[in-house]
Amino acid sequence: MFYSPPVIPQKWQSAYEAHIQAVEQKVVVVAAWILLITVIVYHFSHDIRNFQSSNLLVTEFAIRMPVILVALASLSTHYFGQPRWPGRRLLRLMALSLMAMILSLLLLHLKKGSTEFHQISNGLVISFFGVSILSVRGLREWPLLFLLPMVIFSGLAVALDIPTDDFTPLFFDPLVMTAIGMIVMTALRHILTSEFLARQELREVASTDPLTGLLTRRAMEPLMDHELQRAKRTGAPFSLVLGDLDLFKRVNDTWGHDTGDLVLQETARRLGSGLRHQDALCRWGGEELLILLPDTPAEGARAVAEKLRQAMIPTIDAHGQPITQTISLGVASFQPDDTVDAIVGRSDDALYLAKHNGRNRVEVATPTEPDRQPIQPKVPRLRPGQTDAP
Repeated sequence: MFYSPPVIPQKWQSAYEAHIQAVEQKVVVVAAWILLITVIVYHFSHDIRNFQSSNLLVTEFAIRMPVILVALASLSTHYFGQPRWPGRRLLRLMALSLMAMILSLLLLHLKKGSTEFHQISNGLVISFFGVSILSVRGLREWPLLFLLPMVIFSGLAVALDIPTDDFTPLFFDPLVMTAIGMIVMTALRHILTSEFLARQELREVASTDPLTGLLTRRAMEPLMDHELQRAKRTGAPFSLVLGDLDLFKRVNDTWGHDTGDLVLQETARRLGSGLRHQDALCRWGGEELLILLPDTPAEGARAVAEKLRQAMIPTIDAHGQPITQTISLGVASFQPDDTVDAIVGRSDDALYLAKHNGRNRVEVATPTEPDRQPIQPKVPRLRPGQTDAP
C-alpha cells in the first residue's frame, strides 16, 4: 500500500488536484478550530495539569499567539472569504506555527531550568502528531514542516548553551507519534486517491458512449451551459456543429449493424483527430454527432466543419469491404441573449438545409435563420435519433 500508491492518469491530473484542494479546505476548518480551542485551553490549565510555570504566562502567551492568529485567519478565510489564501498555504502556516510554538516553549523551559518536562513532552507528542495530520500532501511536506524547524531548534539550543542530553530524550515519544502519523496519513491518502479514481471511472462510464467512446448527450449539456455562461460573461465566441451521417440506414440494411457500428467508430475517430484538445465531441443521438468549439466564431467553425467533412471522404475499410460514407454538417454560433436550445436549434436548421441541398456539405445558420420560410424538403426533416432516409 505504502510503496505502490495509486497512479493518477494524466487525463485526471487537474481533477485530482482540485480534489486535493477541496480536501485541504475541509481539513483547514477542522484543524483551525481544534488548534484555537486546544491552545487556549492549555494556556489557562497550568493549575489543573500541575504545571508550575505561572510566572511565564505572558511569555508563553506571546509564543502561542502566532498559532492563534493563523487559526483565526484560517477561519476567516472559510467563513468570510478574507484573506483569500489557499488551503495548502494555511495548512503549512498552521503546521509551522505549531512546530515553532512547541519548540520555543521547550527552549524556554530548558533555559529557565524547569523540572516539568513531562508536560512539555506531552505537548511535543500532541504537536508532532498534529503536524503529521496537517501534511495532507504526504511526505513531500515533511522537509518543510519537520526538518526545517528541527534544524533551527538545534541551532538555537547550541547558541543558548543547552546540553544535548537535556532535550534529546524528550523527542523519543514525539518521533514515535510522528511515525504513526506518517502511516495514518499515507493510508488516508491512499484511501482518498482510490476513492477518487473509482468516482472518476464511474463518471467516465456514465459520460462516455460505449460504442464510439465519445461523450454522451448528458455529458455534453453541462459543457455547453458552461460555455454559454462564459460567452455571456466575457463575450468570447463559441460555435456548435451538428453532423449527421448521410444515408446511414443503407449501411445497416446492406452490410448489417456490425458494419454500421464499425462505420460509427471510424467516424468518431476521424472527427476526433481533427479537433483541438479543448473542443468537445459527443454522440448526440443515433448517427448524429455534436461538436462544441470554444473561442470559435462562425467562419472558424465553418472551416472546422469543412475539414471534418473532407475527413470522411476516403472510404472506410469494413472487414475488407470499402464503404463510402459522407456527412452533412450544420454550424451555429453564439449570439447575444442566446440559450443552448436556441443554438442547437439553429445548428439543426442548418443541418436540415445541408441535407436538403444535396447532403455531403456544410451550411452555416444566420441570425435570421429561424425566421426563414420553410423549404419543401426533398428528404424528410430529421430529429435526433432518426435515421437519414434514402
